[in-house]
Amino acid sequence: MTKTLPREVCLYFGSFNPLHRAHQSLIRYALESLPCQEVWLVLSPVNPLKSPSSQLPFAWRADYIRTAIADDPRVKLVTLEDILPSPHYTVHTLRALRLLHPDCHFSLFIGSDNLQLLDRWYDYERLLATTPLHVYPRPGYDIHPEDLVRLGGEIHLHPEAPEMLLSATELREAALSGLDRRAETAVPSLWEELRAQLIQLDLRIRTNEHNP
Repeated sequence: MTKTLPREVCLYFGSFNPLHRAHQSLIRYALESLPCQEVWLVLSPVNPLKSPSSQLPFAWRADYIRTAIADDPRVKLVTLEDILPSPHYTVHTLRALRLLHPDCHFSLFIGSDNLQLLDRWYDYERLLATTPLHVYPRPGYDIHPEDLVRLGGEIHLHPEAPEMLLSATELREAALSGLDRRAETAVPSLWEELRAQLIQLDLRIRTNEHNP
């Protein structure tokens, strides 16, 4: 009997707060240039480097992503971290995904900023021992050969990948200030809904500040 080869899946983790054009450019690059058949967006409940109060609701972000990727069956949304216990360590999420999808071989798509901090990640040695990394450039975070030697593992640099010059923070601030940057979002038709969500979020933050 012929053994079925595993599906090659590249995991792209993020809070996607919200998903935008720069994220989409990287997804297209991964599908066209990386050794993968699918890209799975692993939605994080919170960005560990940002205040939880700045996060749009998880369910809203998930629905927004589903709308954005609806026309491409090669891109899937993973909401697993919403039900996994905190803190959400990448190695734990990967372990759960491997148990749920034994027919898949996973790699990670991360920015060079994250690669520079990788040795601060929980159990990063196990991550490097079990998972290939594909690294896209981020402004101000150059990777040097000694960084790769220090970390070890299977790390592939992709300097030709699109640089993410757009941030979700910029888009949120623009929406709150009344500046129309819908063309830079992943779903321009949902700009007004995004603005409404952000206004509600901003109101809750302000209310909490005045009523500690």
